Amino acid sequence: MRRSPRLGARLAASIATGLAVLAAVASGPGGALAFPQQAGQPLSFEQVVGQPVGLPHLPPQGAWGEVINVTSRWIVIQNHSGQQYPVAVDDLGEFLIRWPMALDALTNQSVVEAVGQDIGNNTLQTDHIDVFEGNDRNLVSPTYNSVLPNNALVTTIDPGFNRYMSPWDYGGQNLLYGWAYPVNSGVLGIPSRLHVVGIAVNRTPLQVGLPGNNIATIGALGPDGFTITQVTRGNINQVRKGDYAFMMPQQIGQRGLILAQLVLYKKIPFRQFNPAVR
Repeated sequence: MRRSPRLGARLAASIATGLAVLAAVASGPGGALAFPQQAGQPLSFEQVVGQPVGLPHLPPQGAWGEVINVTSRWIVIQNHSGQQYPVAVDDLGEFLIRWPMALDALTNQSVVEAVGQDIGNNTLQTDHIDVFEGNDRNLVSPTYNSVLPNNALVTTIDPGFNRYMSPWDYGGQNLLYGWAYPVNSGVLGIPSRLHVVGIAVNRTPLQVGLPGNNIATIGALGPDGFTITQVTRGNINQVRKGDYAFMMPQQIGQRGLILAQLVLYKKIPFRQFNPAVR
């Protein structure tokens, strides 16, 4: 999904929340680092990767940090409290990078993914989209899923009348779930959502081609428009100090953290990245 170089208020808020959670977990019983560290004196790279024992546990839902050092074999990520996490490149699971992107950079080969409020007529509103280019397009597949307020997917059989449904019946089924299949009181009034993945066929308005020779229109949820990031597979040669990082932990091993997923957030578009500049 493209993001502007300033990351955006939504991402900044998510980062702040994630870092706060990480700090709270790490400062709990047994959470302190096993090696000493004074304020204003961060540990050297060798100290961090040499002493993984005693690393604070990450919350299972993941946590935010910032890359402070990187080599061909190691990445060291630090949270806002100065706690540092060595990660061996060989211990990375899924590794993705998000690059800010502009709408006018889309081509008829760009694959767009969006999830937002379904306002009918194959139209959704969202505050963010993801874009996949080149070989990274196989990270996703063509998708059209209408999701009801209770998170149940729209089915091909009408649960009330036991007949096969056409796309024009989806709205009626959405209403049907309100009385024949009641939803929880906490989600009443929440509009259904639409998840689409398809080739960009138009920029203004943004439209994507869908399975079955259909088209979905993607609009902004608010007056500020939507953010866009290009999602690529990660490469250690693209990691730089200062990159924001989201970590999904799997376990702590002998060499440091073993991550199920690492997602880096870049401040420049992918097309502006120069691998020769460190």
